[in-house]
Amino acid sequence: MDIFPEYYSPYLFALAFVALIGALEIISLLFGNVISGIFDSHLGDYDAVASGHLSQFFHYLNIGRIPALVVICLIAGCFGLSGLFLQHLSSTLLHNPLPNLLLAPVCMLFAVVSTHYCGRLLRRWLPTDETSAITEDDFIGVMATITGHHATAQTPCEGKFKDKFGQLHYVLLEPEKGQTFSKGDKVLIICRLSASRYLAELNPWPNEL
Repeated sequence: MDIFPEYYSPYLFALAFVALIGALEIISLLFGNVISGIFDSHLGDYDAVASGHLSQFFHYLNIGRIPALVVICLIAGCFGLSGLFLQHLSSTLLHNPLPNLLLAPVCMLFAVVSTHYCGRLLRRWLPTDETSAITEDDFIGVMATITGHHATAQTPCEGKFKDKFGQLHYVLLEPEKGQTFSKGDKVLIICRLSASRYLAELNPWPNEL
């Protein structure tokens, strides 16, 4: 009897990858390093080279909010578990495995969506450096970049900025009445409108910043 049929291979490989990363993380921790931290430091500012839909995709995966290596492990883990489950279900009920050429893309889509929501939950529990924490009121007076396509008064769009600790923040920004923001504009956050919305104005020092 074949314990691990060939049609399980892509999903077992994904789970083996997660186990390997976990083992390496433990070993590196014993030597005073953390692989996820090293990986993020070498990754650098991914958003500097990513734009448009790619930047939004990274944002959807919570890259920048949680370590990138955790995101990769979440994708691999969700992909592997969903694939094993569906293949086992198909083999049990239909007595025939599903073709991986069709199943693997479905599992990958499920993994991406699951990573989005799991990442948001993990963000609350992952340890953070208290010395690098800032409050929403600290956002006022910061220069941000518009990442959404268009914003008018009462219709905000997404913007981003890095705080003094190098952490990336995404906020909803809207201009004063009669002004508009377009993607790529540099704006100055001037006040907080609600828990998630801020009023901003176009960069008043375009020749300097």
